[in-house]
Amino acid sequence: MLFKEIIGQQEVKGKLLSLVREDRTPHAMMLFGPEGTGKLALAVAMTQYLACNDRQEDDACGVCPSCIKFGKLVHPDLHFVVPVLKTGSMTAPPVSDDYAVEWREALLTDLYLTESQWYESLGAENKQGIINVKESENIIRKLAFKPYESDYRMVVIWLPEKMNQPAANKLLKLIEEPPEKTLILMVSEHTNKILPTILSRTQLFHVPPISGADLREGLMKLGQADQQQIEDAVLRANGNMSTALQTLRQDDVERQHFELFTELMRLSYARDIVQINGWVERVAGMGRERQKQVIDYSLRLLRENFILNMENDSLNYMSAKESEFSRKFSPFIHEGNVHALAETFTLAGNHIEANGNARIILMDLSIRVIRLLMQKATAAN
Repeated sequence: MLFKEIIGQQEVKGKLLSLVREDRTPHAMMLFGPEGTGKLALAVAMTQYLACNDRQEDDACGVCPSCIKFGKLVHPDLHFVVPVLKTGSMTAPPVSDDYAVEWREALLTDLYLTESQWYESLGAENKQGIINVKESENIIRKLAFKPYESDYRMVVIWLPEKMNQPAANKLLKLIEEPPEKTLILMVSEHTNKILPTILSRTQLFHVPPISGADLREGLMKLGQADQQQIEDAVLRANGNMSTALQTLRQDDVERQHFELFTELMRLSYARDIVQINGWVERVAGMGRERQKQVIDYSLRLLRENFILNMENDSLNYMSAKESEFSRKFSPFIHEGNVHALAETFTLAGNHIEANGNARIILMDLSIRVIRLLMQKATAAN
């Protein structure tokens, strides 16, 4: 994976390249920031640059034996740790090696792979991925061996916030005192969920949202010729390349999120409990990850409608279809209910993530939405 393949992030790329060129690569690093910014791709690009047999000034060569193996994610000195889950007939706690083939395919297909997309590729329904203590033991064992081909042993830990307490504690000594020529590169979206003792042992690099100009240029290079679609994707993405790509693909999942949100808002305004019950049954029948996606999407569109109601169009990030709906709906999202609505959807998402009863959670959510939307409707009358 080459730096030039990653959209934008020139400042971060420059810092990572300088560390390698000046032989200042730390033994433990943390790339952190929002989803869809290219953190994981940057981590892999850095490891490839570190191992390249013919480094260029600003990238790996891409053609040496080491780079060819990195291009397939099969270099023997590069190890991945990712959240996994128990499936099928597994009896032992799962580890990343159990899903090595699926992981390579998923990441090579999409450099901006998201957590939910990873779980969907595994066929996950109501399960949450974790990094367990067996995984930590595997890391310690692998990094105890000498490098096979490069100067460095390298491990990329994607979403270290998914480590349970025993796994995190097990890694503390390794992170503080790793073997010589070892790089532990973590990629996080929620550093507040990581043990402070782990954070304090790593060198932190913030990866910000991708600029609109870089997103636009990147989408055009990917062969997206329709300028209006590109502009919709850039506005909708708010710096998230994964969201931009999903918008352009106009996949069924994205359309369904929009339809579910608008349906709930209309039924809630009409106080149609019978139809709302049908909505609840449909969403409750989805996997837990999909339910969380619906909640996250709803939160985003509520925020956009509030901003639109405040007549601050420059801060809006909506596609054409979302804007069309929101022009009529936004008057119902105002200072008197927006915070309560956001809290209501956030609470529902937290309860779903905690494996609560989806039907009860979603019905409670719907009833609260009815009451909060009526506040605006009453005021308007």
